[in-house]
Amino acid sequence: MGDLVRIKRKVRPLTRTYQPDAPYVVEREDQDDGSIRYMVFDHRPDSYRFVCSTNDDGGTDPSAKHDAEQIARGLNLLVQYGLERAPPIVDLSNQEE
Repeated sequence: MGDLVRIKRKVRPLTRTYQPDAPYVVEREDQDDGSIRYMVFDHRPDSYRFVCSTNDDGGTDPSAKHDAEQIARGLNLLVQYGLERAPPIVDLSNQEE
């Protein structure tokens, strides 16, 4: 048997890809009670935000994933047709408490 040779690898940072034509994506989150929550997010770098969510209520609503995908698809179509604009950026650093 030969000697074991270790190859040093450079660690690459994980980067999220951004699709300009489809900024709305569906993310799945498993809940502690066994239900699944599907969340729609806007992934544009200048307006990253949570839009809405659906929940399968422990399996009683099997169309929850489909509903979330259809919401994201409709919002992405609005972006592609130029009918949806990104929300204005609000600067919260200058507000008084």
